[in-house]
Amino acid sequence: MVSPIKAVNSSLVQVASRTTPTSSDTATSDIPNAKSKASVELDRMQQNLKVSIDRLNKQMLDGGRNVTFYIDHELGRPIVEVRNRNTGEIIRQIPNETIVRVAHNIEALKGLLMNKKI
Repeated sequence: MVSPIKAVNSSLVQVASRTTPTSSDTATSDIPNAKSKASVELDRMQQNLKVSIDRLNKQMLDGGRNVTFYIDHELGRPIVEVRNRNTGEIIRQIPNETIVRVAHNIEALKGLLMNKKI
């Protein structure tokens, strides 16, 4: 015959084992959510940045200034251009055009110098 104490203890163990998630269940379910939340947040920030740059460019144009802001997508960095009103020639670029060109070349060379483990 089973004593009442043992029966109660075994049922508690069964209930606890059914409701307690294992660490592997928690880890696998949280990773996709974390990635999707981070991705959504990044997309939202990029959209906000684009809207802000568009608004800033409109204000510069309305104010009679020939200053343009944009994001270099390869570098992920903002670029500012000051143009001559009459000719459209770039008077000044921040960062300098040479620096941007060097940064593009460095991006293109990534992984070519050290692509093997010795």
